[in-house]
Amino acid sequence: MKKKDIKNKEILIIFSNQKGMALLTTLIFVFILVTFAAALLTMTSNDSKLSTLQKESTRAFYLAETGIEKAIWYLNSSEENTDGLNFYGTLHGGTITEFYDVEVSEIDPGPPEIKTLISTGKVEGGGEYNKGTRKIEVKLKKGISPSLGLSYVYGIFTNGDMTFHGDINISGNIHSNENINVSSTEVFDLENGTATANGINDVGDGNQPVQQFPEIDWEYFQGLAEEGINGGHYYDEETYIFNVPETLTGIHYIDGNVVISTDITLTNAAIFANGTITVLGNGDVTLGNDIEDHPLALIAKGDITIGGKVHGEGIIQTEGSFTNNGSVEINEGAIYAELGTFNGGGAVQFNVYYATELVDITVPGTGIPVWKKISWQEVY
Repeated sequence: MKKKDIKNKEILIIFSNQKGMALLTTLIFVFILVTFAAALLTMTSNDSKLSTLQKESTRAFYLAETGIEKAIWYLNSSEENTDGLNFYGTLHGGTITEFYDVEVSEIDPGPPEIKTLISTGKVEGGGEYNKGTRKIEVKLKKGISPSLGLSYVYGIFTNGDMTFHGDINISGNIHSNENINVSSTEVFDLENGTATANGINDVGDGNQPVQQFPEIDWEYFQGLAEEGINGGHYYDEETYIFNVPETLTGIHYIDGNVVISTDITLTNAAIFANGTITVLGNGDVTLGNDIEDHPLALIAKGDITIGGKVHGEGIIQTEGSFTNNGSVEINEGAIYAELGTFNGGGAVQFNVYYATELVDITVPGTGIPVWKKISWQEVY
């Protein structure tokens, strides 16, 4: 009987242990489920926070990009920008909670001329996870952009003062964005046109609006010369002297100064000097250009000084001063300069007849100066 009781107790103990094991197993399973659920909730919460941060960071990035584009537009095109391409300072845009600030640097004179834009885009939602900041740096280089309808509409144009001495003959309109000074109006002959100036004008109306004029895209013409199109050539010279008579065709780009001391004929050709152009007393330059197809003839970044002879058909243009101490006889063409001193009388002659075809021609490789994007990087 005792043996039977002991056996029953053992069975009860085993049964009791099985129930305990089941309970323990259940508790462990529940604990794992709760832990997993808590971890899942934490991960979901973290993912939600991360997603919010990423979303606001992306919005901040696009705000910074918008700031860059708005700044470039403001520099190049805005009528509210009275400083034009020279503007520097801070530009702000957006709302109280989503905005950009762009720092526009002064011009680094180079060459080439460079501006730096640093645009910061911000989203400020008020909470810990609904905000973002991104920063972008862009460098700009001054270049030339084609401008439809911008043409050579004057026989003579200067951005600064225009000064005439002695016997002068001009056919066509002339304009100065500053003053027109004439030393002797009795021998100043302006036919088929008028003289206008933004400042003082000895022979016409002053206080006239500043006029825009075509500027030269130097990189464009250097590229044509390097390719040797139509007989063109690139000269890597500090000073190149034309001292042997020759006929030129195509674009001849000199990365320095030009001196002409002999007979040179340009046949649908142009000389571009990254420096100055000087025609010495024994130099004789014949411009034989088709005005409608190849109007540009003598072009310089520096001064152009005529001591010899220049005659024929074509445009003479300089970003410096033009000075005539010799003989200039432009049968069809124009002269554009930053400053102009035009002498005539006696052995010194100055006669310019504007090519009326130029009014309707937008010359390839000319346009208006603009800032162009050359590099982009995100700043961390």
